[in-house]
Amino acid sequence: MPVSEVPSTLTDRTDADPMTFPHRTFIRLVAVAALTFGASIPARAGDPLPPSADREGSLGASGEAAVASQGLSGPRWAGPTIPGIDISHWQGTIDWARVAGSGKAFVFMKATDDDNYVDPTFAANRAGARANGLLVGAYHFARPDPSTGDARREARFFVKVADPSPGSLLPVLDIETSQGLDQQGVTRWARTWVAEVRALTGVTPLVYTSPYGWQTRTGDTRLVARDGAPLWVAHWGVSSPTLPAADWDGHGWVVWQHTSDGHVAGIAGRVDLDKLVGTRLGRITIRRLTIEIDGSAGRVSSQPAGSGCAATCVRSMDPDATITLTAEPEDHAYFTGWTGACAGTDPSCTIQMRGNRSVGARFVTDIAAPIPGFASPSGFTDPVAVAFDERVRGVTSASIVLRRATGEREPTNQGCRDASGSSVRCDGTVVRVVRLTSHTPLVPGRDYVVVVNPARADPKVRDRVSNETPATSFAFEADRAVEQTQAPVVKRPAAAWTQVRTPDASGGSYAVSGRTGAAVRLGFDGTGIDWLTVTGPNRGRVQVSVDGELIRTWDLFAPVRTFGVVRTIGGLADRAHVLRIVVVGRHRPGSTGAMVAIDRFDITG
Repeated sequence: MPVSEVPSTLTDRTDADPMTFPHRTFIRLVAVAALTFGASIPARAGDPLPPSADREGSLGASGEAAVASQGLSGPRWAGPTIPGIDISHWQGTIDWARVAGSGKAFVFMKATDDDNYVDPTFAANRAGARANGLLVGAYHFARPDPSTGDARREARFFVKVADPSPGSLLPVLDIETSQGLDQQGVTRWARTWVAEVRALTGVTPLVYTSPYGWQTRTGDTRLVARDGAPLWVAHWGVSSPTLPAADWDGHGWVVWQHTSDGHVAGIAGRVDLDKLVGTRLGRITIRRLTIEIDGSAGRVSSQPAGSGCAATCVRSMDPDATITLTAEPEDHAYFTGWTGACAGTDPSCTIQMRGNRSVGARFVTDIAAPIPGFASPSGFTDPVAVAFDERVRGVTSASIVLRRATGEREPTNQGCRDASGSSVRCDGTVVRVVRLTSHTPLVPGRDYVVVVNPARADPKVRDRVSNETPATSFAFEADRAVEQTQAPVVKRPAAAWTQVRTPDASGGSYAVSGRTGAAVRLGFDGTGIDWLTVTGPNRGRVQVSVDGELIRTWDLFAPVRTFGVVRTIGGLADRAHVLRIVVVGRHRPGSTGAMVAIDRFDITG
C-alpha cells in the first residue's frame, strides 16, 4: 500500500502535532513502504512467504498461512462445511447482493487495527452484508507491544467500534505480529485481549492464526485454547489444515481460511475464502439471553458467573453454551416459578444456548407471618389438624405439640400434607397442614391444648422467607359422648361381648354379655358419668366401680325391654377417673338371664 494511501482515520492516542505521525503509525507506514518498494529477500524452506503489500493489516497479511507446519498437513477434510469469506478495505467497494447470490453464508470483516485505526469500509460493509442476509462478524488486527495495558486498550477500542451483539458472529483476534514481545509476552497479551473482550461482551472471541505463526510467536501454547477461545485456522493450499497447539488442545478448528486467492461475484480481485465446520451457522453466532424479573423482589445469578441480573436484562452468550440460572429471592420474598425457556418452581434451571433464549423469574414479597387454623379431632383416635395460610417449614415434634390442659405433653405422631392434600415430609418446605394423632385414644371429657411454636422450640415454624408463626394455642375438649364401639371403651374378654344391632340403640348397636366377670373399662375426665343401658326380662346384675372403689350394684331386670335407660354416677372430683362395669352373673327370681347391656356413656361435670 503506497504511503499516500494510508487512511486518514489513522490518528494517535495523544495530542501530537498534526504533521507528526504517531510512533506505532510510523512503524506501520514503514512496513507498508518496505512492502511497496520491494525489500526482496529470498524465502528459505520452511520460512513464511513475504508479506503481501495489498493486505497489510488484514487477515493473512503475514503470509504464514501458506507455510505448512514442518511440511505436513492432515488428511483431506471430508466433513460438511459452510462457505464464507473475510474482507477488509483492501477489497474496495463490494456488491453485497452478488456476494449473497454466490452462495456465501457468512463474512468476517476488519473493524479495527491497533488501538486507533478503524477500517474505513467497516460500517458500510456491515450494513450492506446484513441487508443481503449474510451473517456478519468483525475482527481486530492486533499490534501487541510491551506497554502497560496495551492488550486491554486494544480490546476496548475494538469492542467500542465493532459492538459485537446477538445475531452477529463471534468477534475475532487476528494476531500476526509480535512487535518485539517474546513468546510468553505474546501469549500473555493474547490471553489478556481475549479475557477483556469476554468481560466486555459476554462472549469468547475466535483466535485467527496459522500453525506456523502460532508456533513461532507463542511456542505453540495451549493456554489460549484452554481459555475457551475457538480456533480460526489459516492454512492455504492443503486438503486439510494442520492445527497448532496439539489440535487446539483437542478442540479442533471451527473456521478454516483455506485460500487467499479466491474469487467471488461482487468483489473485484482476490478474496480470502473460509469454511465453517459442520452445518450450523449457529455454532459461531452470538446468542441473546433475556432474563425478565417479575416482582422486583429477587435476582437471578448464573454459573458461569456474569450473566445474571437483578432487573430485566439482555446478555450476549457464547453459542451452544450451557448456563445454570438460579433464582435468589430477597429477604422476606420467595421465588414462585420460571417462565419461558425454564419451567417449574425449582430455583435452579440449566439451559443450552442453541438459539436465543428468554427466561422469566417470578418473586413475591412476603412480610406477613404464616397464620395457623385449627380443627378439633372428630373422634378419639382421629388427629387434630393445624392448617397454615401459606407453605411452612420447621415443623418438628417440638414446634407443634399436643398437651393436656394441666400441662403434661401428649405423645403424638405427626403427618403433613401440601396444598393439594398430598402427603409430604414434615421436615420439608411445602407443608400446609400438620396432623397430630395421639399415641393413645383421647380421654373423653379431657381438655387438650395444641401449641404452635412454644417458647423453647428450635427451629420454629416459619414460612419460606423465615417469617415465624407467632406462638399460638388452640384448646379443645375430647368428646363427652362415647359409643360402646369407640376406642376408649375396653371390653374384657372381648369374646365375651356380643354386638346386637338395632336402630333403637344410640349408635345403632349395643354390646351384651352374661358371662360372670366380663367387664367394661372406660377412662374419662369429669365429675360424673351417665351410662346408657338396656333393661329387660333377661337382664341380670352388675357391679360399678370408679377408680377401684365399688360405687353400687345395679339390677337391670325389667318386665319389658327398654332402651336408653340411664344409670348416673356423680359427685366425683373434677379430674381423671376410671369406670369399671363387671357382670355379676346372677339375677333376681323371675329373670330369664343375667345379661348386661352397654350402649353409650356421657361424661358430665
